[in-house]
Amino acid sequence: MSHQHGPSQEENSETDRYGRRGVLATLVTGMGAVAGCVSRTQEQSRGNIVRQYSVRTPRVKEDVRVTIPRTVYRTAREEKAAISNAVTAAQKNEFLDGVVRRIIDSSSSIPQALHAVQSFVDTIDYATDRESTGTTEYVRYPSETLVDGEGDCDDKAVLLAGLLSRPPFNYKTGLVFPPNHCATLVPRSELPAQSVSVDPLRVTVNGTEFVYIESVADVPLGRWAEDYGENPILATYVGFWQIHNMGELLASAERALDGDLLSTLRAYT
Repeated sequence: MSHQHGPSQEENSETDRYGRRGVLATLVTGMGAVAGCVSRTQEQSRGNIVRQYSVRTPRVKEDVRVTIPRTVYRTAREEKAAISNAVTAAQKNEFLDGVVRRIIDSSSSIPQALHAVQSFVDTIDYATDRESTGTTEYVRYPSETLVDGEGDCDDKAVLLAGLLSRPPFNYKTGLVFPPNHCATLVPRSELPAQSVSVDPLRVTVNGTEFVYIESVADVPLGRWAEDYGENPILATYVGFWQIHNMGELLASAERALDGDLLSTLRAYT
C-alpha cells in the first residue's frame, strides 16, 4: 500500500488529501500540543520547494532558508507506509546536508551545533495528526515535515534523527517509544560529554548505550520534555525493532483497541 500526503499550497491539486495514504502507525497518540516559535514563508524555485524558518535559540535569532527537492517530497508521499522507511529516508536523504549547514552556520563547536539542530526541530510548529491531517495516526517523512512546517512528536523525532545522521555529526540514530510519545536516540559514546545531562535517560540496544534526545522541547540531551516524565520505554527502532517492556506494550495495545485505534498498531505487524 502506498500513502499520499497533503501537498503544500502550491501543489494542493488532489481532492483526497490524506485518505489514500496507508497509516504509518506508532504508539504515539494523544500528545498535547507544544507551542512552537517558528514562522515560515513559502517560495518556489525550479525543481524545489523553499521554506524559510525564523529560528530562535538563547544566543541567536536568525532566518534559515530550507530547500526541499520537489522530487524528494513527491517520493515521500508515495513510499510504502512503514516506520522503517521513514527512518531510512531520514538517514539517507542527502538534501538534509544543506539543511544542516544552514542551521549550524553560526555555530562554532559541535555542542553549539547540536543545540542549534535540536532547537530548530523544536521550533517547528507542533500539530497532532488529527489536527493537521484529519487522520488518527500519520508519520511524515523529513521532506514532508519541512514542507508542511508542522508535525507531531514522531514527525519531529524522525526529522531530528535525519539531521543528526548527516555531516558534521554522522551519528547512528534511531527512535525510542515511551507511552504516547516518540523521541530520537543517539549512541552516548558519539555525543560530546558536555552536551549530555547528568544521569541521562538511556537505553541499551544490541550492546550499545543510546541517549534519548527530545525533539519537542529544547532541553539538555538525555532529559524528557517536562510534560512526559520518566515513562517506561516500550520499544526502540535502530535499524530493527526491539521490545523493552512487553507488559506495558500490550497494555498500550489494549488501550488502543479499546479506543478503536487499531491503525496505531499497524507498524508493529
